[in-house]
Amino acid sequence: MNFMNRVIVACCILLCTSVWKISAQDYPFRRADLPVEERVEDLVRRMTLEEKIDLLAGYQDFYLHPCERLGIPAFKLADGPLGLASWGLFGKATAFPSALSLAASWNRDLAARVGDCYGQEWRARGIHFLLAPGVNTYRASKGARNFEYMGEDPYLSSEMVVPFIKGVQERGVIATVKHFAANDQEYDRYRVSSEVSERALREIYLPAFKAAVQKAGVKAVMTGYNLLNGVYCTENKYLIDILKKEWGFKGMLMSDWACTYSADKAANHGLDLEMGSNDWFVREKLLPLIEQGVVTEETINEKVRRIYGTCIEMGFFDRPQLDTTIPVYNPKANRMAYEAAKEGMILLKNEDNLLPLKRVTKIAVIGPNACYNLVTDRQNNVNGTTYGGGGSSKVHPWHVTSVLQGIEAEYPDAEVWYAEGISNAYKPRLFRSAKFYTEDGKQGLRAKYYKMGQGDGSALPDKLMQQQAKAAGRTEDSDNGVSAVSSSVSAKSSDKEPVMERIDRHVDFSWWGTPKEGLGEDYRVEWEGYVPVERNDSLLFFVDAQGGYRLWIDGKLCLDASASQSFDCRQVAVDGQKGARLHVKLEYLNQRSLPAEIRLGYDYKGNLDFSEALRLARQADVVIFCGGLDGSIELEGRDRPFELPYGQDILINQLAEVNPNLIVSLHAGGGVRMSPWIDRVKAVVHLLYPGQAGGRAFAEMLSGKVVPSAKLPFTIEKRWEDSPACGNYDETRKERKVYYNEGIFVGYRGYDRKQVEPLYPFGYGLSYTSFEYSDLQLTEIDKKNKSVALSFNITNTGGYEGAEVAQVYVRDIASKEARPLKELKGFQKVFLRPGETKHVSVTLDRDAFQYFSEKKSDWVFESGEFEIWVGASSKDIRLKTKVKM
Repeated sequence: MNFMNRVIVACCILLCTSVWKISAQDYPFRRADLPVEERVEDLVRRMTLEEKIDLLAGYQDFYLHPCERLGIPAFKLADGPLGLASWGLFGKATAFPSALSLAASWNRDLAARVGDCYGQEWRARGIHFLLAPGVNTYRASKGARNFEYMGEDPYLSSEMVVPFIKGVQERGVIATVKHFAANDQEYDRYRVSSEVSERALREIYLPAFKAAVQKAGVKAVMTGYNLLNGVYCTENKYLIDILKKEWGFKGMLMSDWACTYSADKAANHGLDLEMGSNDWFVREKLLPLIEQGVVTEETINEKVRRIYGTCIEMGFFDRPQLDTTIPVYNPKANRMAYEAAKEGMILLKNEDNLLPLKRVTKIAVIGPNACYNLVTDRQNNVNGTTYGGGGSSKVHPWHVTSVLQGIEAEYPDAEVWYAEGISNAYKPRLFRSAKFYTEDGKQGLRAKYYKMGQGDGSALPDKLMQQQAKAAGRTEDSDNGVSAVSSSVSAKSSDKEPVMERIDRHVDFSWWGTPKEGLGEDYRVEWEGYVPVERNDSLLFFVDAQGGYRLWIDGKLCLDASASQSFDCRQVAVDGQKGARLHVKLEYLNQRSLPAEIRLGYDYKGNLDFSEALRLARQADVVIFCGGLDGSIELEGRDRPFELPYGQDILINQLAEVNPNLIVSLHAGGGVRMSPWIDRVKAVVHLLYPGQAGGRAFAEMLSGKVVPSAKLPFTIEKRWEDSPACGNYDETRKERKVYYNEGIFVGYRGYDRKQVEPLYPFGYGLSYTSFEYSDLQLTEIDKKNKSVALSFNITNTGGYEGAEVAQVYVRDIASKEARPLKELKGFQKVFLRPGETKHVSVTLDRDAFQYFSEKKSDWVFESGEFEIWVGASSKDIRLKTKVKM
């Protein structure tokens, strides 16, 4: 902990101690021996109306507002999907594997132990609220926050989040499940409406939240940024009534940062706490509404009861939150990060049993994600994090073991060589350094900004745009070398005359609002200029954009992504002759994108030099390529591409040509495109984001010290077009609506329905050993309560000690309404020694057999025959039986 953080903690301790002494011990709200209800009612009576209102909006970003008159301190909150984050306000901490990695373990007990360590991390710093876990649905691989969530299946997410929350809260820390609900994409998240059917909500998008409330007893829920069916989540009465009235949630409902949009509707429909903006639940807005009778004081009182009642219940009024028996640098938490990493890495391919690597003397480690270089990352203005994703979830760890460091430690007698091959900062550097010139020789491209249509202007105030940019780790229109020369503003605003003309030195923009007042949200930009060719070589032109674009080179249309409404990255090669001058024209069509992103750069093809990587690969016994995405690509506030960063596909294929013993390891928060090279490599390991000990855990998996046991909590498609979300995800954004037209057929449910074979199915993962399933029996059929108990045996038939995740799926043979071919309704992770057999028992309750009927607006159980399938993945079914219910 640095000096300033120590000072802050000391001051908080002093404040807490002093206010407790100031307050009379006989105040009922101070008395730990009284019921919570009596204490909170006493507190409500003692607080003034103004003090109550003050409590309803956050204080200094990450605190509840204190009530100094009554000696109540400012309770602290901290981001934490991957460990203690919150913009580094609380110093360094343990970087755990991502939530998606934890879900990949399919280990409920591990989730509970990880949750306990999260609680320790928070108590060691005196923090009261954990702003996690996230349980939004992995609907599409393009979702850039998928790594913060627990996969595509509602049952798996529910089963993993419950023990995690219990582990956190049993340590005296409030867990905050988020983002309620259908906040399953990052694109334009402040304004986009998720258009979801009631059935899909109930069967896919709400079950994990319901489990968090009813099974885990979560104390806080955070709303989504988005609208749900046209109504902001923070004021969506339908959604909040489900939470509070139908599910019986007694805790506090808070907004995500800066996504409260009204005082009256948000207050009356059930939002308790506005965080991040302090614009609506404030005296200036609420006092007049109370005087007018639009909002009642009792409504305010109920919010105070939920906020402070929960705090009293969790012990915040009765003890210091700082637990000095827990070290800030916590060896137990560090050990848990390692243990979780071992169970969260998925072995996808192992041809010829290349893994584990036993006798190797020369190892070539290649790729941009093999080592973590903070200095280089800062110089290149990229996050570069591979232990976790970017955005508000980023943890500042005490130490990180990279893949390269892990391999060097695990193979001390081998020669380990390293070459980056291609950097993930390759294109970002080009976007900032590419040289363009105008017709008259000025450096840059002549830009014309045109208004299109009748856009409604910027819907986000400046303050909100700044908060958006901050949350995504970006600044608006930053350092793009905009020249004041030729900059002018036109009084007209048609598409025929530009609103603004200027020279942009580089095209490297991320706009969180309109680039120019008067331009509106629907606009077109043209950049035009020249590239002087300096040598005889092909030039590679790259364009990355959120929104549509077209690129012409010497009058020829080379790239046409004019129909795109989400993130799109492409490149084209153009012949170049020394002394020539290539005419470049780029057109950007932004239709209400937020952020609006457009980048243009180029490089000579000859500059892509893989020679060092290939030289090392030729000499090595085995090549380990470490690629994928990183925290500069996957972070909140935007979507991400399905493709790997440019150059990785090319390099993998060239490595495969020079050394057949090629292992590909990938960091990413979900599926990426592997089809260009998957048939040419012998082994693939998906590391996801494995936390600070990921390099050590992966190296030990390579050696066989760790036997892989993780299974995919999502489906990996062969191509984006195969995804059930394709056509329903980023194709209708102009309307600021995302239509969930696939309904309940998300993930493997959709692949089954479309009869499309994925690259790797949900629930898939290899081991170094093998397992045999046998003797499936129905041990009890309770027709009255609509439940079934079943059992089966699993035997380890291989030579390694290992663990198998046995998955139980239910199929409704005949139904009045469309149902998936199968649905996950049970699983058990079983640890076995070689030759050992274990008896596994699973109980399927009523929820396993019913579906939600929109006609009846209720859950329906249809009597009839059901099939029960038991297998090693959603595609690898080993045992089947039938039951009549």
